[in-house]
Amino acid sequence: MSHEQYVQSRRRQAVELAKGILAGSTPLLEGCNTLASLEPAVEVEAQDPDFQTFALISSECDALPIGSARQLWAPEALARLQPELESAIAWATPLALPACRSIVQRFGA
Repeated sequence: MSHEQYVQSRRRQAVELAKGILAGSTPLLEGCNTLASLEPAVEVEAQDPDFQTFALISSECDALPIGSARQLWAPEALARLQPELESAIAWATPLALPACRSIVQRFGA
């Protein structure tokens, strides 16, 4: 796989994640974490506003049980953190959705 093919495959991955977030099939916080981690691979300019948004959301929510890490948490801790998790989702949604739409528009086929 050439470098260009690799970048294009990571951009397609970003589009699929963004579409999943928009459709509600990908958990918002988990999807934003993954999108933030894709920034170097999709080769956008430094300080890209969409990927800065995903990085901000990821950073603000890094102490919460998101994704596969939830399996490692005690049920009592998950229950105790659920209101904070719901609050984080409510805060992140109006930031993430426009950035997801932009990713789909910029990198979608």
